[in-house]
Amino acid sequence: MKAKNDISQNHILWSTLAWIVGLALIFIIWTILSLTVYKNNGVLPNIGKCFTAFGVILSKSKNWEAILIAWAQALACLLIAFILSSGFAILSRYSRLIQYLMMPFVTLARALPTAVLMILIAVFLVPVPALVPIFVAFFVIFPMLYEGINNAINNINYKLIEMANVFNVTKWEQFKNIYLPTTAPYIFSSFIAGFGLSFKIAIASQLVQTVVTNINPDYPSIGMIIGQLLKDGNYAQVIGWGLIAIILSLIMELLIKEIARISIPSKYKDRYYLINFFNKFKKDRGVHA
Repeated sequence: MKAKNDISQNHILWSTLAWIVGLALIFIIWTILSLTVYKNNGVLPNIGKCFTAFGVILSKSKNWEAILIAWAQALACLLIAFILSSGFAILSRYSRLIQYLMMPFVTLARALPTAVLMILIAVFLVPVPALVPIFVAFFVIFPMLYEGINNAINNINYKLIEMANVFNVTKWEQFKNIYLPTTAPYIFSSFIAGFGLSFKIAIASQLVQTVVTNINPDYPSIGMIIGQLLKDGNYAQVIGWGLIAIILSLIMELLIKEIARISIPSKYKDRYYLINFFNKFKKDRGVHA
């Protein structure tokens, strides 16, 4: 046990040091480029100006409203996509017809260029600007979630389900002790990747929306704010908004990981968990291995 703890502590230490070194290298490269290649045009301001702009952004209440709207749009899209992709993935497992019907939709949604998708949805949903980022992000992340959950379901060892049926294990026990431990890691990984992507897509679609539609300039939108900043040549605040997007994505990732840690009991991580689970049923029914 002590050896395991030492290995775990060493892993945390080295991963933290690697993260710090990587971040330092980014700042060094950033500083060199801002002082040389981009010195005259100001496209890449120095780090100090960007962090000052970051503070200015956070000091304005309208910006907080725009942040909350983009965050809510990304989260709403992720939840809708997760519910629908889970439902269709489960149906596809038990119905060949659903599986075949989903194939062209998933292929089309995955292959369609995101920029074209943004323009089409922004044009057709002009009366409801708040829904545009949700629809765009949905069509982008739905195929990813659907395939991720499909793979998770396909990775279940169905011999275990047959064995559970032989021992008259209830459907709830099967879900709790076979389906959940097997699929949960894949699902939470897809969920983490899905939020980061949906948040980026939501902001990008807001930006496209301001270009192709006559959206109300008073509507609080990160994309609209960034578009105006680009016109004004205020690149420090553009990068400041990028830092905000990174921080929000990291916070959400940590939150989902914490939910996963709480939701998935540590006993599921034991490689012998399923063996012990079935041995318990054998013992209860007087069956000898």
